[in-house]
Amino acid sequence: MLVPSLLSLLLVPATVPTVTAQLLFPANVPSTPDGAAQIPFHLTHSHQAGELDLSGPRIAVIGGGAAGSSAAYFLAHFGREGPGIETDVTVFEKGEYIGGRSTVVWPWEEQPEIQPAEEGEEPVECGASIVVEANKNLHKAARVFNLTLLDYAGEEGTMSIWDGTQFVYSESKGWGWGYWDLAKMFWRYGRSPLKVRSLVKTTVSSFLRLYSPAFISSGAFSSLSSFATSTNLSYPSTLSGLDYFTTEGVSPLFTTELIAAATAVNYGTPVGEIHGTGALVSLAATGAVSVKGGNRRIFEAFLGASEARLKLSKTGKVVEIVKLDAAKGARAQWVVKTEAGAVILSAPFHQTSISIHNSPLPTLIPPQPYVNLHVTFIITNSSSPSPAYFNLPPTTSMPKSIFASFDTPSAESSPPAFNSLNYLRQLSSHTSSKFGEGDWHVVKMFSKSKLSAEVLGEIFGGKENVGRSWEKVWLAYPKLKPIVEAEKELAPVRPDEGFYYSNGFERLISTMETETVASFNAVSLLLQDFFGYTPPASWAEWGEQE
Repeated sequence: MLVPSLLSLLLVPATVPTVTAQLLFPANVPSTPDGAAQIPFHLTHSHQAGELDLSGPRIAVIGGGAAGSSAAYFLAHFGREGPGIETDVTVFEKGEYIGGRSTVVWPWEEQPEIQPAEEGEEPVECGASIVVEANKNLHKAARVFNLTLLDYAGEEGTMSIWDGTQFVYSESKGWGWGYWDLAKMFWRYGRSPLKVRSLVKTTVSSFLRLYSPAFISSGAFSSLSSFATSTNLSYPSTLSGLDYFTTEGVSPLFTTELIAAATAVNYGTPVGEIHGTGALVSLAATGAVSVKGGNRRIFEAFLGASEARLKLSKTGKVVEIVKLDAAKGARAQWVVKTEAGAVILSAPFHQTSISIHNSPLPTLIPPQPYVNLHVTFIITNSSSPSPAYFNLPPTTSMPKSIFASFDTPSAESSPPAFNSLNYLRQLSSHTSSKFGEGDWHVVKMFSKSKLSAEVLGEIFGGKENVGRSWEKVWLAYPKLKPIVEAEKELAPVRPDEGFYYSNGFERLISTMETETVASFNAVSLLLQDFFGYTPPASWAEWGEQE
């Protein structure tokens, strides 16, 4: 889940907006009085537990996030475009909404996860927040499904990097290329910003190769190690971000201040603990936009257009999968409540608690720990953070975006209390009136632990300045430690006959876009196995008429 990087914000023109980082998994589908989840209008074409249409192999897709919803759509896409390719797809989602780590909330409401009956303020992203220029699948989905993209912006203001003791870097005024900001940056970091920008550009160019017909027509990859090698991501993934950038000649000061702030806000991980590939991804966020109404609308639209059956909430919770021995000359079958000819697991295996029988695949999928992140929304009448909290004079003009570094010497002895602080927007006068007189703002903060009412009061100049706070705790993103033994640490894409695991890709890169890339690959591998069919092009490069 990408968010705009600090590097790109410091090295692009002033038209780039202030940004915030975001995260993952709540329930955004309203419930009926009896507690049964309602399906958003985007999903009305999906079959709700209807009679099975036994045309083609039956496929169970487990997980209704970016990977699962796009897998269902890609299967339907090839059913329309491929030579006689038909599948019968059921999507199982144990939650009450579609979108996985992409969802929106209304933190000024009493029930922030439930859409208000009255239209008013646009919701804010609580989960994966932005679509960037390099996200070809997501951009195409927005076009195909007629979704509106908006520049991803927060309140106008400056940015600073905080290490728990001091601001190690601050802009003079606003994002941009002001002479003083550039002079200050190059005086402090030398040519490191330009070097890192070149590394990121090269990485993005290598990654974009995977959408090319030449890459796709060579066949789906079953080994993430070979994929990493073919996209030049293997080497940086073997080193920590700190070691990788040092070997590339980047100033340690730039790495521990600027890049460290980017990895802290994007992956909740210090730059010395995340692998180089993850650090590079944290910096590759040019052209940040988001979908009006929430990025989850892409995944609702994927699933709705797939016409797959959807089993949601209690009926969508898979607790057991059993592999049936294959009859002579036939393929193995999988039982997921009902028999399935194949399974695409699009969720972190070790978080599903699914028991799998008669198959070695549980031993083939390495454990993958995730970052436990606290996302806190604050409604405050303070127009900026309190200078006193940051040990500054009361007349100091304060930034509206603060990113933390946990890698400086000061941070090691006195770490910051939060990963990031961002003023998202000023509320309308109608909404502000719920909290009292004056202007009220929505602020979003990430932290490793709970931010108490006392700490929030200190940050915003007094408890009386906090009208409401609301917290969501997520298993936000995978811990991307350096990959020492790729064959052992990267899960196979096809751990058993007829079983495809797209979520393993997260050990290498974790974003909304790469979830769709991983699902396209899993679907391509399935089509090769069942139909002997190799897609000639990626979906992003396919004709626009769907």
